[in-house]
Amino acid sequence: MESAIRPNILVVEDSPAVRLSVAGYLEGRGFDVTEAENGRAAIRAMDRRSFDLIVTDVLMPEVDGIELIKAARNAQPDVKILAMSGGAPNMPAGYLLKMTRMFNADEIIYKPFLNEELGAAVARLLDRPLVN
Repeated sequence: MESAIRPNILVVEDSPAVRLSVAGYLEGRGFDVTEAENGRAAIRAMDRRSFDLIVTDVLMPEVDGIELIKAARNAQPDVKILAMSGGAPNMPAGYLLKMTRMFNADEIIYKPFLNEELGAAVARLLDRPLVN
């Protein structure tokens, strides 16, 4: 099984700098990474392939992280989901991330985060050590 050798991760983030940073970090640790700039693009990606893990921002244009989590749970019930957020002026990150847990995100991470924090969350969710 391909995913047992090289897990497939979908990184969903509307900020190109954050998306490239997260994707680059994960690719450097041996993961097969697909990038999407928002939830709508992520749903299209899920139509084409299955993923072991989705790392998603919460606040995004078109389809936000909450809607993506709901769609992912319907399309790929076993996929692990890591939600990330730095919040917004009128929506604290804690509130947003609590909402993702209500819709069955497996784990949350506050932005900004260190690569080590991201790596630890991914390792826990995929139940495998990271390659350095």
